[in-house]
Amino acid sequence: MSERVSEMILLCEDDAQEQLVRFYLKKSGLNTTPPCFIPINASRKVHGGNVRWVLHEFPRQLEACRRRHATHARTLLIVVADADDHSVAERRSQLDGSIGVSDTDLLVVLIPRRHVETWIRAALGHEVNETDDYKHPTIKRDHIRAAANQIHGWARDNPEPGPTCVDSLRASLTQWRKIG
Repeated sequence: MSERVSEMILLCEDDAQEQLVRFYLKKSGLNTTPPCFIPINASRKVHGGNVRWVLHEFPRQLEACRRRHATHARTLLIVVADADDHSVAERRSQLDGSIGVSDTDLLVVLIPRRHVETWIRAALGHEVNETDDYKHPTIKRDHIRAAANQIHGWARDNPEPGPTCVDSLRASLTQWRKIG
């Protein structure tokens, strides 16, 4: 899909999410510089309430993608929103009200359960669960790159994900494939 896309918009909560997607794109051989890739990072827009900001901004960005598609400009909207204390299905339902059937070709939704740090640590081979908080200690950039490479391998090379792969990450691999 990404081969036909001229622009990718990333709507995310924080730097860890942005870095994970950016490193995944790089591993896929895709351009991660403007105007091809435009990150919209809530942590740079607001202090606190990042997931609320992403949920509020999502319909506006989706509509902008629809308008660009109407003019034959292929744009992919990538949304990353942590489930936090909710289930992935609950977080997804908060987004679904804005999504139409025709949006599936222009939208990738990634919902880590509990936080993206859970996915990163799982991809690095750590035994994690989806209820504990793994935000601290802060994960280093090189570790995020290694996690992105592992997720790329699980998504693109289609092997059986490793035993540390958590359910929400395993379920998202089809979405990762749509990116590149």
